[in-house]
Amino acid sequence: MIRLWIGMIGLLAGVAPALTASAQEKYPTKPIELIVPFVAGASTDTGARVVAQALEARWGVPVKIINKPGGNTVPAVTDVMTAKPDGTIFLVDAPPQSAMLDTVVKNLPFKVTDRTFIGVMAYTPLKFIVHVDSPFKSLGDAAQALKANPETFSWTSLGGAGFQDMAFRMFCLAAGVDVKKTRAVALKGGAEAVTLTAGGHVTMGVGTYSAIAAPLSAGKLRVLASASPERWPNLPDVMTTGEAGFPSVQVLFWIGISGPPGLPAPIRAQWEAALKAITADPAVIAKMANVGLKVLYEDASTMVARVERERKLTQEIFAN
Repeated sequence: MIRLWIGMIGLLAGVAPALTASAQEKYPTKPIELIVPFVAGASTDTGARVVAQALEARWGVPVKIINKPGGNTVPAVTDVMTAKPDGTIFLVDAPPQSAMLDTVVKNLPFKVTDRTFIGVMAYTPLKFIVHVDSPFKSLGDAAQALKANPETFSWTSLGGAGFQDMAFRMFCLAAGVDVKKTRAVALKGGAEAVTLTAGGHVTMGVGTYSAIAAPLSAGKLRVLASASPERWPNLPDVMTTGEAGFPSVQVLFWIGISGPPGLPAPIRAQWEAALKAITADPAVIAKMANVGLKVLYEDASTMVARVERERKLTQEIFAN
């Protein structure tokens, strides 16, 4: 009898790891929600929808996009930070809700770095834009006007906390102008910023390609420069900020995935493998390009390093 029990215990000990492995391999078995802190149609949203479609095909479960804009992304991020780490709720991450957040928003109800970073999947550089009838033909023209009359130079701001604010602050720093002397026009979102610029109501605006594509094709905007290290494929004739004489002004809006604090390692592994595979898929690459995004895969550790690096930069840029 004793030998029998010892044999049973040994058998169960061997079965347990197999059962655990089997359970891990089955993830996911429930629908997944991707929380987007911005309105539908923004770059974060369009990129997330491409990935959601690819994940559904890979995993065979619904992957739903939940748009929760407003509050400087704090409400959306809080939903994820307080969610149960069971692999059903994730954040579509980006600089405003990670690298920038604890600098531009004080007294957060969470610690930014406590989330589970999973990986980066795409990016797009910001574009400096003006109304088509603007006298500015280059970013250099805008810099001259900015230095001559900063008090009358109006620009599109997301209440001081947006990525647009980061881009304009970097431009002011490169031009040697105190941003406090300029006229920031506070808006609710990136789409409104582009609309205001296309209407000629501000001196200069900033936007992603997906946001500016429609008014640009309608002949309402002029793009002065792309804040990227290389020319953007959708705008091959537009100079980079470096070519325009402002190499320090590079603003890449990346998009990634993060989960609640304490997300189990097996679920993290499934996600990292999925993102790596999806971003190598030619169909996904093409779909990302169609919405103005370029695929960029970075694993969790690389994403964490990026966030920390950009947090330090944000603290420097927003110091004054």
